[in-house]
Amino acid sequence: MTPIRIARSFIAAESVAEIVAAEYDCPPPVSAKLFSKLLRTQDNDHYLVTAGDGQQYAFRLYQQGNRFRKVESDYLYEMDWLNFLKDHQLPVSYPIRRRDGGYLGRLDAPEGTRYYALFSLAYGDPMSLKDPEQLYTMGETMGRVHVVSNDFTSPHTRKPIDLTYLLDRPLERIGRTWTDDRVANLDLVTAAAEEARDELAGLLGKFPADGWGPIGGDFHQGSVFFDETNRPTFFNFDLCGPGWRAYDVAAFLSNGNLMHAPAERAEAFFAGYFSVRQLTDEEHAAVAPFLTIRRVWLMGAFAREDGLVGHTFMGSI
Repeated sequence: MTPIRIARSFIAAESVAEIVAAEYDCPPPVSAKLFSKLLRTQDNDHYLVTAGDGQQYAFRLYQQGNRFRKVESDYLYEMDWLNFLKDHQLPVSYPIRRRDGGYLGRLDAPEGTRYYALFSLAYGDPMSLKDPEQLYTMGETMGRVHVVSNDFTSPHTRKPIDLTYLLDRPLERIGRTWTDDRVANLDLVTAAAEEARDELAGLLGKFPADGWGPIGGDFHQGSVFFDETNRPTFFNFDLCGPGWRAYDVAAFLSNGNLMHAPAERAEAFFAGYFSVRQLTDEEHAAVAPFLTIRRVWLMGAFAREDGLVGHTFMGSI
């Protein structure tokens, strides 16, 4: 029989419920169901867990770590940082402690070892990019996350969000995976990336001491829910790590396409951020090249040998 390789498996919701019931202090009966989403190989799998007392949680089953070269310490760093933010009254979805005292589990999936964690559930609706109050709150909370995290320490290491992560590896992946019909654009992408790198070269050395530290790495409107009282909950810190705070700002601007939206939207966001932490002139100047770098990183993130699990719906017969 010819051996096969599993690119992506999905764990049955019933098995997730059994894991939660066995490993967490959740009153029975425990049920779970897979969140509806696009089933892309670069995504983690999330399940909505409901305990017997009606309390709900989000169960995250991480994809294999080889895509971003993650090891156990990377996940433990994330757990530590979220608990730190929670302890400092930041509105984040936080990990739930297991019966063994830890926060991270692991299972043997068909494709190999995968890690998992249970999180408090974020309630409400995704933030609106048209709501100046929510944009202000987004900026203010990001600023608070950055300032408070200057005091964060962890015994666990996390790979930095540096130019190797943001440019070198994405460019290598793009060059390896883009097919002939796209290779003509590779020179344009490479030139833009190197121009952005050159722009940053004269700025990074002038950043303030707190210009580098723990960042979310992927703040966007879909990972912040606002409840009926307009209070936010931030979640999905899978791409966090030590990085430049100016990049975190640029990533949000890029994710929300705020640079091409009415000016008052970006102004509301910056007003909130600046109310807590000012960007220096050098950090502000770095936002533009970081926007380019963010786009290159996204191209690399979606340049996969395995591609999507599926690419279209079945047509009519």
